[in-house]
Amino acid sequence: MNQLKRHFTVTHPFHPLYQRQFELLSYRKSWGRQFIDFQYDNGKTGAIPLAWTDADQADPFLAISQGRSVFRVLELLQLVELIDLATQSGSDEC
Repeated sequence: MNQLKRHFTVTHPFHPLYQRQFELLSYRKSWGRQFIDFQYDNGKTGAIPLAWTDADQADPFLAISQGRSVFRVLELLQLVELIDLATQSGSDEC
């Protein structure tokens, strides 16, 4: 499951909140099922099964890295480009 997700959409077609988006407060397990805690517009909190939302779609990077890697390869390549640009512009000042 994607631990970085901040909002979710209810995807269960027969749920009264179908296609509504809410702020995700927390993930939890109860009675062997995964749930999401969220906040209604009126400020009250509620819970919905994780499988009834789009938050159930795991980010493959997070699943595979299991917290061992902070950056994706694309992000590291972008960082290299930024460092190269900073180094080139900095060498003119010396």
